[in-house]
Amino acid sequence: MSFSRIIAVCITFLLLSSAVAEAQTFRKFRNRYNQRMYRHGQVSFTAGAGLSTYFGDLKANETDLWAKPSIQLGLMYRYNNHLHFRSELTWYRISGADSLNDFENTIVDRNLSFRSDNFEWNVVALWQFYNKYSRYNRPTLNPYAFAGTGITTNNPKTRYEGEWVALQPLETEGVNYGRITLVIPAGLGLTYHASPKWDISAEFGYRITFTDYLDDASTNYRDPESFGEDELARELADRRDELGYTPRYTGSNYRGNPSNNDWYLITGLKVNYSPGAINNRRYRRSKYR
Repeated sequence: MSFSRIIAVCITFLLLSSAVAEAQTFRKFRNRYNQRMYRHGQVSFTAGAGLSTYFGDLKANETDLWAKPSIQLGLMYRYNNHLHFRSELTWYRISGADSLNDFENTIVDRNLSFRSDNFEWNVVALWQFYNKYSRYNRPTLNPYAFAGTGITTNNPKTRYEGEWVALQPLETEGVNYGRITLVIPAGLGLTYHASPKWDISAEFGYRITFTDYLDDASTNYRDPESFGEDELARELADRRDELGYTPRYTGSNYRGNPSNNDWYLITGLKVNYSPGAINNRRYRRSKYR
């Protein structure tokens, strides 16, 4: 074998060795990436926007939406391949008015209305029906269900003489209801797995509340004499005179339905970002999939 052929063989051997080493390095890096991305205990970030809808004493037909905006921010913790735990902070607006109902309905005569900008914080368990983290059969669309508990603020206001007036301090029905109440969020969603790090979801969630005063209406009209010198509270407690009706207090005049609490609905689109675990000792000791 000539000297030039020996040189050519050596160069070829070195190039092949370098390619094999580079492939092994890439495979090792990919395996580490997969271990980080698919490890139990991963934390991801969520953000969303959508619509919020109120249901209560000022809405006669539950098919009416009266939709208002909502915004969500949160964290999600992956417990295993299907079960996640999510905590979110949501700003949402709800509103209602007797005048938005059919004029044949008698509640229009009350002439009550409200708008409320509230904050909700919740913690829910979320179950994905398919295993997103399978390396061999990863679903593109993944339905899920969720349920949990939370709290929401409650600050109904009404428009009066060009200004928004808070109703809770006025005790329009003689009830000092709370500005914070418990809620039970529950609903369904559908996730599109765009990539290992990014998910896009459409979500539909009910909120069962423990108050009938999201709209400041629950029971009966209050005796006008009980307001004393608080003329503003007296005016906003009974607004029938604005429609030309003469307010008549009998002690049992219908103002709301105390047998059913108010509730609301939040729907919208969410994005979820999963950065992957940090490669340090604490994560190296974690249980790999």
